[in-house]
Amino acid sequence: MSFVKGLEYVDNRNYKELSITILKTCGNLRLIGETGTGKTILTHAIAQELKTPLFEIVLTRDTSRLDLLACDILRKGETETRKGLVLKWLEAKEGILYLDGFNYAEPNIISLVESLADFRGSVYIPELETEFKRGSKHYLVISYNPSEKSGYSGTFLENIATLRRFEGLIIDYLESKQEKQLIKSYSADYEFASKFVELAIKTRTLYREGKLRTPLTTGNLINYAMLHKEDLSDSEIIEIASSLFTEEQREVFKRLFEETEKLELKEEN
Repeated sequence: MSFVKGLEYVDNRNYKELSITILKTCGNLRLIGETGTGKTILTHAIAQELKTPLFEIVLTRDTSRLDLLACDILRKGETETRKGLVLKWLEAKEGILYLDGFNYAEPNIISLVESLADFRGSVYIPELETEFKRGSKHYLVISYNPSEKSGYSGTFLENIATLRRFEGLIIDYLESKQEKQLIKSYSADYEFASKFVELAIKTRTLYREGKLRTPLTTGNLINYAMLHKEDLSDSEIIEIASSLFTEEQREVFKRLFEETEKLELKEEN
């Protein structure tokens, strides 16, 4: 495990080393995983391990090609070029460009990424009348959440041209045993950790089935473990956690917790 900006990154499936090998060999990495599986913290851990700058952005439907590259703006009566994240990455000697939420990318951004990810490795910026090229230490990482069906622009899943430019890793939640041990380290209470990890696993199943709008993530569980250590009761924590869900889903969530409370949970060796 390693620590990234105060957060503990637990890697029980060797994702970090696999990712670094892919980046050093191929230059382009695609991370596929549900919300909270650790795609972003993994990317931070990779940047830390490689001792390289990280340029990251969360894409939305409103993110444009100009936002990422460059655009002319008027300042104090004079026109100047505002540099976007991709341009700053290309101007740096090295670094990781991390495009999170790539399932939200519009077609003009997908075409930009394709030109950067293949043998061309370059982009022409009219505002500066210059072509910028990737170097051997310019790494490109994209990620997306396969469960957010409504978030797809309609091109990514079908765009084989994009997929073939990236070698991918499917990122999953921690194995149950490791997650329980991690939460126990924050709560100092194995029964609490085991109960809430089991609850989280149930929410993740319903999330995949489209019955809950979000799962409980490891990050959520860490927060609840720290609240538990501050002497909040389970019922108070469940009330806080239920705010993640719609009014109709809160009753489903609370029933899941009631079912979990009835389980006999023994500490695993």
